Amino acid sequence: MNDASLTDVLTFKLSDDGKLLAAFEPCESKPPVDEAAIKMALAKQGLSSLFLYENSLSNLVQQYNSLNESFVLEIGERRDGVCSIHIADDKMTASLTLTPPYGGAPVGLLQIQLALQEKGVVSGIMKNEIEAALKEGYAKERVIAKGLPPVRGIDARFQSLIPEIRERKPRVDEHGIANYRDLGQLIVVRPGDPLMFRTPPTEGKKGRDITGQILMPEPGQDTPFASGLQGVEIDSNAELDPDHNTLLLAVIAGQPKLVPNGVIVEPTIDLPRVDLSTGNMNFDGTINIKGDIKDGMRICASGDVFVGGIVEAAEIEAGGNIVVKGGVIGHSEHSGDSNETPTFNARIISKGSISARFAENVCMEAGTDIIIEEFSMHNHLTALNRILVGKSGGKKGRIIGGITCASVLVKAAIIGSNAGFITKIKAGFNPYLQAQLDKLKLEIDVSEKELEDLKKIIAFVLAHPEKDKNGLLNKALHTREKVEADCTRLHTERAHLLSEMTLAENVQVIVEDSVHCGVEIQIGNSIWKNNEERGKGVFQIVDGAIDFGNIMLSVDRSQ
Repeated sequence: MNDASLTDVLTFKLSDDGKLLAAFEPCESKPPVDEAAIKMALAKQGLSSLFLYENSLSNLVQQYNSLNESFVLEIGERRDGVCSIHIADDKMTASLTLTPPYGGAPVGLLQIQLALQEKGVVSGIMKNEIEAALKEGYAKERVIAKGLPPVRGIDARFQSLIPEIRERKPRVDEHGIANYRDLGQLIVVRPGDPLMFRTPPTEGKKGRDITGQILMPEPGQDTPFASGLQGVEIDSNAELDPDHNTLLLAVIAGQPKLVPNGVIVEPTIDLPRVDLSTGNMNFDGTINIKGDIKDGMRICASGDVFVGGIVEAAEIEAGGNIVVKGGVIGHSEHSGDSNETPTFNARIISKGSISARFAENVCMEAGTDIIIEEFSMHNHLTALNRILVGKSGGKKGRIIGGITCASVLVKAAIIGSNAGFITKIKAGFNPYLQAQLDKLKLEIDVSEKELEDLKKIIAFVLAHPEKDKNGLLNKALHTREKVEADCTRLHTERAHLLSEMTLAENVQVIVEDSVHCGVEIQIGNSIWKNNEERGKGVFQIVDGAIDFGNIMLSVDRSQ
């Protein structure tokens, strides 16, 4: 069968109202037909783009084969392109479904715009997506409009301003040698140092749905600095302006520690011990050590230092008090000269008081008192107020060997020993004032020597006026005037220091049990060398000389 024979009995045409009609005219021998042949015939007539009804071709084939009389069957139609808009329930998206035309007109941009307008879509329209859909000619629930969701506000944020705490490692010198005791500085803050910024929460950003409705955001959570933060305060200037970050400042010196929503400043460092594992300690505050301080370590604190264990051959320096529960054991090197102070590798220096259970081969210097519970052996003790060894009424308080210096009072149960160690007790003068006096004396000697030389120059020029060249006499007279003023000032300072040093009449060395041979007592400028065993009593100045009297008649200054 060929196409020409099929078109003789079966023709197709498009009606005025766009309907696709199939007309059959019977003949004596009609050729057989199937759906494929019908489609080919439609294509040849340019009608293949029309919409075909469901089962229309199979119905046409059935009637064609079963009837032999004329009939006209509507099998399809011309259809224009169609678009539909779907709006999401939350009105945040609009989706386009675009059906292509069947022989009709395609959907245009204006048609989609009108559809959006009918749905009330006025915001977030995605023109590029619409153009892409029109170009493709087909779309199924393609999003062509999106609303702008609100942006939740940012919660309050906390930013630490404390330098990152790095691992403490041994310092290496320029020769590449590591000092395993020096592990670097601890993080320390001082009053007024900024510690943390708190950024207030934001309100967030408003949103808008596709219908143009404004959507309000959820504000960020406002979290203030934690309550009860110790050692810190909120900067009052930053608090006045809520649009600015809130600043947390240190009000005391100490070690900062980050806590939830804030920082605290601890004026005390707690350590189990001080050894190579911790390194030397240098802290602007108080250091509390539960255990021992090992040989060769160094502690420096602006506040107090508390040691629960023993201090070996180490150094401690404190701006406050030093308390050693377990005593101090050091080593010393002697030159052999009894008048020279030995070199100690254990040094305890405090601007406040020093207390220890015992001390051996230690150099101690206290701004107020030194209090030792049991014994002081071969130490160099210096206190600007009192040195008390042992408890009042007890017999454990021994001072054996070394030099013990105090401005007001030295008190012990026993001074010296049967072994004959030379034990020196000095009281009645300030050792630091003595150093200043020595320095002043050197300055006075230099100034007086210069003054004497100037007087000789002036006398010579007056005797030989012809030698006065370039104003030598005037220069010498002017210099003499200045040096004389310096001498007067230095002598005044020396007299003031000497008045402060005059303590001998008010000081005492109290012995509550006994004094052994080899003990040397110095009060002010007077010296007593003890050459026999003595019992309890008091050394003090009586009629300008040291007297050893009954302890019951003395004034007890230990309280």
